[in-house]
Amino acid sequence: MKDMRSLIILSILSMTVMASPVLLLFEDSAILMEDVSVDKTMNITIPENWDVMDVLGAESWYVLPQEKLSWEDVMKGKVVEIVENPPERSELVSLSPLVFRKGKKYFLYSTTLEKWLAFDYEESKSERTLVLNGQGEVTILLRSSAGWNVQYYLFENLLIGNAFLSVSGVDRAEVFLVSRRLKETSTKEVFAMSRVLSEKTPEEYEAEEVKIYRLGEVENLNRSPVVEFLRTNLSDLEEFYEYEFSVSDRSFDFRKTTFTKKFKTTVDLPKGTVNIFSKVAGMNLFVGKTDIVDAPKNTPLEIPVTSSWDVRVKGDLLEEKEYKDFHERHWKVTIQNLGEKESRVRITVYGSEMTLQKTAVEPSKVTSDTIVFDLPVSGSSEKEIEFTVRSRW
Repeated sequence: MKDMRSLIILSILSMTVMASPVLLLFEDSAILMEDVSVDKTMNITIPENWDVMDVLGAESWYVLPQEKLSWEDVMKGKVVEIVENPPERSELVSLSPLVFRKGKKYFLYSTTLEKWLAFDYEESKSERTLVLNGQGEVTILLRSSAGWNVQYYLFENLLIGNAFLSVSGVDRAEVFLVSRRLKETSTKEVFAMSRVLSEKTPEEYEAEEVKIYRLGEVENLNRSPVVEFLRTNLSDLEEFYEYEFSVSDRSFDFRKTTFTKKFKTTVDLPKGTVNIFSKVAGMNLFVGKTDIVDAPKNTPLEIPVTSSWDVRVKGDLLEEKEYKDFHERHWKVTIQNLGEKESRVRITVYGSEMTLQKTAVEPSKVTSDTIVFDLPVSGSSEKEIEFTVRSRW
């Protein structure tokens, strides 16, 4: 794991001029990198909830814990109340002196007074100090729990991408999303970082299954911001109704199709959830959602929107013959478009070692395990296609 972190960090250091801190956001953790100039010795306060991983370029370094106040110092200036005993089921905080806690109320036994003293106290956050020894530029590496997720919003011809960031103790940084949990990263994976950094879109850096996306400089990270990194019109958006079945199925009555949207990604997209909206009576209404994996630029994405009776499909197995090494089946598929407008319909037939023997409609794709028919169906009409297929089962 240590080797993997070093590869990530050194790759980014070699490709990035760090005018501001760099924040690597994994799905479960964060690594913060910041350059500082040291002249012999420097003390730096470590942000709350962060731990020091290493300091690159330092001659030596160590962490000083916060100085713990004595209970005498804690009680100075506080209003105390004398009570009989601390509440039952209180938390034991100290044995010398004897101190219990219940919520924000503390109970200290005074051996001088031989009484219990109750007072309100809220412990200050643990503040630690990083002590650096060296000369010149060093890079501080910190690690903390954190996370991110991406939500996409698909409207008629518009795609919006928002990154939801969850991190504390950092106000501003150059942010990179790492599409992986840090705990799952193996030492065999190497990041090859691009030198070209886009200011408006997340650029992907890929090594095997790990991908990194640049969000750019983000402020107010302490407030768990939502960053819009994508807003694009989909000029090549396609819409169609889809139904698929196995060549070995039996005949079936009319069934719903799936209304689907398809487009090519204009940039590299981090994995996330696509929220789909449809315009009904002039209003954009939420109709469903689906998850997508990391998608490089120009990847065709098919987004299933909803099941629909607007276009329905019936299949009739007209004839079936069984031979020694294969089956031969003759199918008739009926497509009904109950809508008023022409719709594009895709019928996908899947099987094993298939060969298309005869067809009345030319398929758009034929492989040994898939046959696809794409055809327009006019509004308020139906269309039939017949085909004969040989397969292993």
